[in-house]
Amino acid sequence: MAQLSTKLVRECIASNVRISYYSDDGHYFGSTSSSEYLNPIRQKQQAYLTDDSAFCLEWACRIVEAKIRNSLTLLDSLGGLCELTEEDTKGLRHSLDSLRYAETVDMVLGFEGNAAKSYFKCLSKAVVPEELRFSGRSSRPPKDPFNSMLSFGYSVLYRNIIGAIERHGLHPYFAFMHKLKLGHAALASDLVEDLRASLVDKTVLEFVNSGEVGPDDFEPNGAGAIYMKRETMRRLTSLLSRTLVKGQPFFSAFGDKKSYGFQVMLDKKIVSAIAAIEKGDASLYTPFVWELEV
Repeated sequence: MAQLSTKLVRECIASNVRISYYSDDGHYFGSTSSSEYLNPIRQKQQAYLTDDSAFCLEWACRIVEAKIRNSLTLLDSLGGLCELTEEDTKGLRHSLDSLRYAETVDMVLGFEGNAAKSYFKCLSKAVVPEELRFSGRSSRPPKDPFNSMLSFGYSVLYRNIIGAIERHGLHPYFAFMHKLKLGHAALASDLVEDLRASLVDKTVLEFVNSGEVGPDDFEPNGAGAIYMKRETMRRLTSLLSRTLVKGQPFFSAFGDKKSYGFQVMLDKKIVSAIAAIEKGDASLYTPFVWELEV
């Protein structure tokens, strides 16, 4: 376990270098950071908009539309691994079409859930090692190796996004799709949704199908959960780090025909969120839509 001296912690705060604290299994405890970027005026408006049903509905629709489109993009890329029919992806396309009829955030979340069931059923068909195939998404707790890796990858994104949110003067707990509750950085959960398929799901699938990981790289915790062993976690962390550094063709959302590394892309996305909050117009928020490189 790394130890930081009080002097080093003070220097990090003075230099606006964020220090985050995690458990051995990657659970986020909290952070130490400078108050330089604290923006109470922006956060007041952010909190106010959480009770604006029209703003929240538009925001949620934009997020879920991007998430479903990115899920379909990943599935469309799996032709060499499995053959998916229109019937296989019907649930995703139906949910995508149904978003226009959503009248509440809860309805949007219902469409998202239906799309997710269809998506993960399709994704499992692309897992080559039969012993690592899974039957649906399970997160609390993860009940199989594949879900264990997905949960870990999502938590890596979530933790990175919390820091970016605070760096831009927003509050990580006030969100417009995920509900306010203790211990949950709901805005980070909002912002992670459109990034799951292209960054985490794709990386985990490639890791599994490479043959570099197997059932012996995981262990049960005695309460029905399956977790990665420490060495497995280290290898997946390395792969995810490379994925986040690599540029991704997310240009369709902004129309500038460029690829971005994760941090640059995330900053652009949060800047659009700030514009939406400050103008009170959720249509200004731009989730990223992933396009496969040709």
